[in-house]
Amino acid sequence: MKVNNSTALDVDTCFEELGEILGVWEKHEAFTFSETQGSHANEERLFTPRARAKAQHSVRVILAHHSALQELGAALTLLDALASKIESSHPSLLLTMEELMELASLAAIVRLVLKCSAVPLSQGPLISVVEEHLELGEALQRDLVTARELCIVAIMAGHVAAPSLPAPGQWLSSVLGRLEVLAAPRPEQAGEFEVAMRSATAATDLLARCVGMSPTFPPRALALGGCVLGLVAVGAVAAEEARPRTVSPSLWESLLTLWPGGLAKQDSLKPTLGLDLELVAKAACCSSDDLQVWAFMSAQGLHDAFNSN
Repeated sequence: MKVNNSTALDVDTCFEELGEILGVWEKHEAFTFSETQGSHANEERLFTPRARAKAQHSVRVILAHHSALQELGAALTLLDALASKIESSHPSLLLTMEELMELASLAAIVRLVLKCSAVPLSQGPLISVVEEHLELGEALQRDLVTARELCIVAIMAGHVAAPSLPAPGQWLSSVLGRLEVLAAPRPEQAGEFEVAMRSATAATDLLARCVGMSPTFPPRALALGGCVLGLVAVGAVAAEEARPRTVSPSLWESLLTLWPGGLAKQDSLKPTLGLDLELVAKAACCSSDDLQVWAFMSAQGLHDAFNSN
């Protein structure tokens, strides 16, 4: 009997294409985050966690009015990239940090994200109507929001949305697609694998909202750190395997215990799906050491964020 290998070939092709996408995205990430570190990197941060939390809330409110909360990750990625660039160039010729925090600038960020997304704007309220409802009437009359859009595009050299500015959720989706091909879960493990993927997604979303991105913790690092934490949370990856060698077991356990839902309770789940960290690293096109470092940064970042509230 002749075996049809077309499905296997399609899977292999898709796997390689996802790997190429990750490579291209990494170059774009270097442009938008890594290269922004300048001589002012050690100065006091202007974009404080409190300021970011306030901006994040405003962006969320605007997106909710458009029924487009699924674009929150993309909007926060653009917000963090802008803050990183503004902080690294003093004085900023186009936009100050104070101006970035204004509602007009946040509305401009949402405009750009929505224009570049797959959200059917024709089915919802007009952007101008939403902005009027948010008491931006005076800013609209002065064309301030439009002017801020142009400033943002100039600061980012046009890199305002995917694929040139991939959000953590897009990184995660591609990595999980590669991981599914590599792990090849058995039919009876399909449900468990789905739970693990949802856990990784939830962890990444939480990090994007509560911790945020920076040159030292860009979207890729955030997504992969969240991926590992999410997999550890459901027992798909052993907690000890995800611990960096330079981090003591007691510190690592304390960080995981503080995770909402309790990562330290993973042993009670008794999963049948076991994913080796090296396998996850292969799917993410990085090393297992990188994953350990990013998982620790993620856990530490959430710990600090929760303790500061």
